[in-house]
Amino acid sequence: MSTHVPDTALGLEHSRLRSFFLSSWPFLERALSSVRCWWCICLCCAAILSWTARHSMNPDGLSYLDLASGALMSGPAKLMNAYWSPGYPALIGVALFVFRPSPDQEFPVIHFVNFLVFILTLWAFSLFFRYWFAATHGNDVDEVYEDKKRYLTPFAFCTFLYFTLKFIGTETVTPDLGVAATVFLAAGITCRLSLSGASWKHYVALGFVLGVGYYLKAVMFPLGIVSLALLFVLPLSNNISRQRLMLSLSVFLFVAIPLVTALSVRANRLTFGETGRLNYAWYANGIHWTDAEDKPGPNTIHNHPAPKLVTMPLTLETLEFGSPIGGTYPLWYDPSYWYAGTKVRFDLRQQIAALRETMRAYKDIVYDTMAFISGAIVLCGLLIGTRLHPNVPRSSWWQLAWPLTACVMYALVHVESRFLGAFLVLLWLAIYGALMFRVNRRVTVAISATVLCTVMIPFTAHLAKEGARIARDLIYSRPPEYQIAALGLRDLGLQKGDRLAIVGYAYNCYYARYDGLRIVAQIPDANEFWHLSTPELKVVGERLASIGVRAVVASNRPDTTTLAGWKDVKISDSSRLSVLLLSPGVLGAAR
Repeated sequence: MSTHVPDTALGLEHSRLRSFFLSSWPFLERALSSVRCWWCICLCCAAILSWTARHSMNPDGLSYLDLASGALMSGPAKLMNAYWSPGYPALIGVALFVFRPSPDQEFPVIHFVNFLVFILTLWAFSLFFRYWFAATHGNDVDEVYEDKKRYLTPFAFCTFLYFTLKFIGTETVTPDLGVAATVFLAAGITCRLSLSGASWKHYVALGFVLGVGYYLKAVMFPLGIVSLALLFVLPLSNNISRQRLMLSLSVFLFVAIPLVTALSVRANRLTFGETGRLNYAWYANGIHWTDAEDKPGPNTIHNHPAPKLVTMPLTLETLEFGSPIGGTYPLWYDPSYWYAGTKVRFDLRQQIAALRETMRAYKDIVYDTMAFISGAIVLCGLLIGTRLHPNVPRSSWWQLAWPLTACVMYALVHVESRFLGAFLVLLWLAIYGALMFRVNRRVTVAISATVLCTVMIPFTAHLAKEGARIARDLIYSRPPEYQIAALGLRDLGLQKGDRLAIVGYAYNCYYARYDGLRIVAQIPDANEFWHLSTPELKVVGERLASIGVRAVVASNRPDTTTLAGWKDVKISDSSRLSVLLLSPGVLGAAR
């Protein structure tokens, strides 16, 4: 039996929906154009991601945590590391001092620090947006000014949200969010310089912020100088004084010189950090840990190469690095020590190969930003169709040049999306600021809304998935995997301060930090290790025991191995740790 709804009823329902939409639209429009509303949205999104990732960790983060702990125990001098900049571990150290977390709360505390840094980044972006909009649209009458700001605010904050949380994120324990804060703050101060009423204090603030960025990441030293140089060549307006830019440069150097001096004394040569040099050695010259012994050459001689424990007649390579470098995993605690004296050199073929690799990474970045690219192309097409040209204000040239310079610098060595998140926000706001409102407003709003929906709908779906994960965690609470592994090692008799050797690479050795263990030796070739005979394993075990190694730890031991004496720690249905204790009794059983 069919049910027929009269046309009058359908028309009435449609009329009600239309009336509800029209009545609620002013409220929705005010909300979307409110900076306070976008603050609430951004903070909620960051809080969800921070909570779900509160027990996650990454190798870089483990080194930063070790540096922070070392500074708490032995003083700020422990923050001086030629590879890792001191600013971010200093923030972590302050949090550890304030909260005094237990081992199972250390990782959540660090993610809370990331959330606080995100709040600072959001504030810096809000400041930048206010001054940038005033610098680019300050000549409009009040009604036009407010109308443009009302429609550009959602686009600006969605762009910020997408690139900071998707490209950088609060989940990864790195200083990139802090770098983003300094980038936005420096850009905001730069825009303020172009407005009337700028004083010498603003120039001092610009140099100081760029100097602080250097303490967070070494790459900000050259990028800070490039920023001031571009501003000198491409001033945003006639209000900017080139003479006062020299004051900004002086303040920047005054802030940066203490760190440059400390690092140069540590390296016995002038340097602002070893990060760029080592990354070029790894990604362009192709230098690896054992090149100094296996493949000696003009650019592969290290002052402190990790020595081999086992050589012929075994082909198994075993690296020992228990001293003099500290940390849970000394090889990554201070890579500059092990690569001290490495000579990097320019080779055209190697540089081209490195560029090919970075271009693959840029291809992924372009894919993730395709909606922004497509929208810009459509707007350009509409401008050409109406015989107009993009209105690139003078104040935007610097905003285009600085991010592009950063992209070129990273392209020469190595790039990850988190490196570029803040710079891409500046870039796309400059591009769309030059294109939007040059054509019909409704068309512009429709295009920008399409761009935002294209990128934000998948991101919103990801947030919803993470929110559901929070609900599941509250109902079915389970310790994180690194804690399960650490407790399993304790049950086997390992204690704080014991030394470990690992089979494979230490990508997930966070259990060692939880238990206070140290990884002092590494067997890189896991496949070769599992094919050792019992006599060969005896030789490896004796060598490791002679340097104080208490246990050999491996992930997911093959079921086909016949080596005796191994004990398994089940972490999940698909993951387990295999442990070989090297105490005399167990080692005798393994023989």
